Amino acid sequence: MIQENIKKLRAMYDLTQQDLAEIAGVTNKAVSAWESGISEPRMGAIEKIAARFNLKKSNIIEENGMDIIETDQPKPQTIAAHFVGDDYTVEELQEILRYAQYIKSKRKD
Repeated sequence: MIQENIKKLRAMYDLTQQDLAEIAGVTNKAVSAWESGISEPRMGAIEKIAARFNLKKSNIIEENGMDIIETDQPKPQTIAAHFVGDDYTVEELQEILRYAQYIKSKRKD
């Protein structure tokens, strides 16, 4: 069920409901409703979540979808993991990531 997959995703990436809400473009109350089984996320939210964590939409939608992610792979880190305790918005984190990509592009091979 989607609600279990969302719970597992949050646990896997150590996200709060607010963190996931910002990624999906919804409120934290919406994420709470998803996890409670009161409602299900719209496809747009699922696509944003899947894209952010490089998952297939089926990992979120299908029963036990998060269980099929290989557990022996290192846990992917988000840019937010490097700023634990700092209160950055999603837009600020995206700007930090863009800057990091810019710096990498300046490297000489």
